Amino acid sequence: MTSLDELVEEMARLTDAPCTLEDAEFRLIGFSDHHGGDVVDQVRQRSILERRSTDEVRAWFRSHGIETAPGPLRIPGDDALGIVGRLCVPARHLGRVRGYFWLIDPDDRIAASTWPEALRIAESAAGLLNVAERRQVHRDELFREVIEGARTSARESVTEFAWAGGFDLHEPVHCVLVERPELLDQVASRPTRSGVLWVRTGDETAAVVVRSPLLDHATTLDALLAAIGLGRRVDALDRSTRAAVGPRVTGIDDLSTAYRGAAVALRVARSRAPGEVTTWESLGPLALLGVARDADLRDTVLSPELSGFLASAPSDVRRTVQVWLDEAGSVARTAARLAVHRQTVYHRLAQVERATGYDLDRGDARLRLHLALTLAPYVEAPATQE
Repeated sequence: MTSLDELVEEMARLTDAPCTLEDAEFRLIGFSDHHGGDVVDQVRQRSILERRSTDEVRAWFRSHGIETAPGPLRIPGDDALGIVGRLCVPARHLGRVRGYFWLIDPDDRIAASTWPEALRIAESAAGLLNVAERRQVHRDELFREVIEGARTSARESVTEFAWAGGFDLHEPVHCVLVERPELLDQVASRPTRSGVLWVRTGDETAAVVVRSPLLDHATTLDALLAAIGLGRRVDALDRSTRAAVGPRVTGIDDLSTAYRGAAVALRVARSRAPGEVTTWESLGPLALLGVARDADLRDTVLSPELSGFLASAPSDVRRTVQVWLDEAGSVARTAARLAVHRQTVYHRLAQVERATGYDLDRGDARLRLHLALTLAPYVEAPATQE
């Protein structure tokens, strides 16, 4: 079956012009390569880099009648908006605009004789977009039924979901959650690939169920994005992407476990700088966020003494005890990491003991303190406003 990317390239070859395909709301779906001699204006660059045009640019295009045009339409340039002249080919299905092909053409070089074939390509794209959206809605529903339903009641959904992704019911899979600008708007138009199935979770996050061996070497964000078939990537978007990988499970039957683990990993990823991958296996004690309610964790790990210490301790004292615990109680390594004298470490640890009443020579005290420091940023009750 022809893909949308293939239709974009076919349109570019037909017209010998740089081509982009956007949906009806001007969100980028695909774009062709351009050559050194091609004219590339600010609008095309912004569309590719930011996946969407500005309000002013959209208003300019709409003012020329693209929403009602029955066929290809020449759009003049506007220097103030950074627009060069281009040809717009609306992609319609059953009378409804599903998207637009944009072809850079400042000198009106695209011959009118190519327009009938361009319109055929656009109609094919509109049909694919219509089918893709209906298919995606169904896959999103199946995903919710699989992760929310009881095993027996979701059996039919599990089977159909596995078939849609080309999975064997009993092969290991991961669930990956991805937060990336405009990604949700692109999920429906993504090409189908066996062992990689994208869905929209309903909470502004895209999820992808992946055959586990595909992630065996995906330790960096670049490698992960390649493994899940995100296609052409843009550095600016990669740097603003958050990705979280759930635990490996033995089959689609256990997808709910994979999803819950990925959701916890994404929660932790949101507290960190974007552009990296957070995995379930790397969470350590933070994995507890997925097995107990915040209130229960708070009541369990944050005694009144610990809460008081965390609220009032100077940042250098709190940082020192955190590093000391991370370094398995080594004063030497703690001092080296913090670039302070060992006596400074001893002094700050003594402050911790006085504030908490804990004897840091005891393993149970260290464990409780370490859990409190690790979990507190996620489970501490927000301050009430007067």
